[in-house]
Amino acid sequence: MQYKGVIWWLGVVMAVMAAGCDNTSHQDSNTEITPEYELTVETGIEAYIADHWQEYGYSEKPAKYIALSFDDGPSGVTQNLLDALDAKKVRATFFLIGRNVRSNKTAAQAIFDAGHEIGNHSDGYDSLGNAAIEAITTSLNAASQAISEITGENPVLFRAPNVNYGANLTRVCTELDLAIIGVSVWSNDWQNATTTDQIITNVINNPQDGGIINCHEYAKTVDALPDMIDGLRNKGFWIMTVGELATVKGKTLTAGERYDSVN
Repeated sequence: MQYKGVIWWLGVVMAVMAAGCDNTSHQDSNTEITPEYELTVETGIEAYIADHWQEYGYSEKPAKYIALSFDDGPSGVTQNLLDALDAKKVRATFFLIGRNVRSNKTAAQAIFDAGHEIGNHSDGYDSLGNAAIEAITTSLNAASQAISEITGENPVLFRAPNVNYGANLTRVCTELDLAIIGVSVWSNDWQNATTTDQIITNVINNPQDGGIINCHEYAKTVDALPDMIDGLRNKGFWIMTVGELATVKGKTLTAGERYDSVN
């Protein structure tokens, strides 16, 4: 299977259109931008940015794009993370662990309801790069099943636990229709010694157009988000989900292939 980022939000967009919404309802910076950005197939992401970039505090229309992602959720700080993202009108990709979804369905549902993209991060925390095909298949299927009970469909994006890869993992992802999403910008927030200020510095010092930022669901990461987002915007980056990044770059994400960035 091939995946193009536009797909994940089309169902939501059609529901909005059916309800009679239009693209003119958000005109000032104090008005919430809806999860689907009230996009239509005809206008697209780039047209939305052209119409609304000033509402997000940019000094000029952004010409670079970067995806923000979070691993290992849902967790006890998920709602704080969602609140921080909502305050900055940012949508991200959450790579969720299956067993965490099953034990915290309310938080997983909140991620989905807020319009964020959800990917598979296996069913646990163990690296799978050297695992047997049967073990990998069992883990990824369990996580996809848990996620599909929230979203109504199987995820099409996968990030390997500990970003550890191997031939068997690639084979299973191909068979399960999962594109493999890597990392190009490391927050290093999982390291105990990393402070909030260091998380901000790690992200805003090394962004790249088409890049994918890796973060985790930690309280210090929540605290870093406002300045992280402002720093990226000051450098001219529009922050988006992995799926949206693929769309705006005109790329198709193919099952079994690894993408550390999208260009």
